[in-house]
Amino acid sequence: MRVVDGLDETIQDFIEELKHGPGGRKGAERRAEIAHERELALIRTESHALVWTGTAGDLTATITKWFEAGWIVAESLQDALQKASLHFRKPDGTAAIVPVALPAATPSPQVSRESFVKGILQSKGWSIFDWATEAEVSHATAIDYLHGKTKPHPSTRRKLAEALGVTAQQLPM
Repeated sequence: MRVVDGLDETIQDFIEELKHGPGGRKGAERRAEIAHERELALIRTESHALVWTGTAGDLTATITKWFEAGWIVAESLQDALQKASLHFRKPDGTAAIVPVALPAATPSPQVSRESFVKGILQSKGWSIFDWATEAEVSHATAIDYLHGKTKPHPSTRRKLAEALGVTAQQLPM
């Protein structure tokens, strides 16, 4: 029997199932993915697709303008394009646009961790505690990152970034 962090594997698995239900964390993540796919399927069946006769580039430019004007409620432009891809169809019924990943913007080196993060937190109406909770890290981890006391592990950095809606590369070092 293998020992992990002072606990054998069986006890570790039992604890994961207590915390996250059947299948542990991976089972919980898979159930969340399935629920999300069901939600998207429901949106598709209940919505009326809009027929777009222009080009995909024109639709992308239009969605971008609508998002920037605040007429589309979305977490990011990428999210707005993803939503549009569900609702806008070509006359033949296929998707009018297929959103692609936007290039990752890298903050300039002089942008501090605190100014970068606090702007996003303020726009979301979150406290540092809310951010830490969403990222599933301790409050101290978020505070230490913000104040430059630590260089977080790549997986922690990814969690912090994803909770903010940015990539780990966009999060200031």
